[in-house]
Amino acid sequence: MDASDLMLATLHRRPFSDPEWLYEIKYDGFRCLILKVGEHVDLLSRNGNSFNGSFPEVVEAVSRVSGDFVWDAELTVDDATGRPSFERLQRRAVTRTAKNVRAAAKADPARLYIFDALSIDGEDLRGLWLLERKERLRDSFDDTRTLIYASGVRGMGEFVFGQAQSLDLEGMVAKRLDSTYQRGRSRDWLKIKHAGYSRPAALGFGRKG
Repeated sequence: MDASDLMLATLHRRPFSDPEWLYEIKYDGFRCLILKVGEHVDLLSRNGNSFNGSFPEVVEAVSRVSGDFVWDAELTVDDATGRPSFERLQRRAVTRTAKNVRAAAKADPARLYIFDALSIDGEDLRGLWLLERKERLRDSFDDTRTLIYASGVRGMGEFVFGQAQSLDLEGMVAKRLDSTYQRGRSRDWLKIKHAGYSRPAALGFGRKG
């Protein structure tokens, strides 16, 4: 598996509520595919670029999780209030020298919000429904300061979107509970953006989901 296997959400204009859908906060970060085989870890952007050199603390955190797996996640850096800061994330992504990377990791530690699993211990999970994949993912690791399970809320899309607005977050993603994991753009995942939210333009190292 590689970054070309990522499932992508389709833009949707308005929030909605439906008991057959799961609603997740849309974090302002870089989409990240995580591959772990044995002790080797790769963090890949949507473009297939490696994040390993710029985010060694994330690589280390993933390496401590037992087993082999492929995860789908959002890579973020928080500001002083605990909200994802795209500007700080951009600075981290273009920091390359070992000394500067260590200093940046200490000043602006990164996080992974992990929301899906494509494979666990050699078993391809992409044909399972979203709810089944989420259950398998939840059982595969414990939350830490760096690795966070993104759970979502069932059926209450307008509530979740209202929370995103009140917290000045980027928006939300709605996902059909019975959807399989499909390569490329799909209407089984819908992204609804908070129109009042703004952030700096991307530098091109990573891409949004």
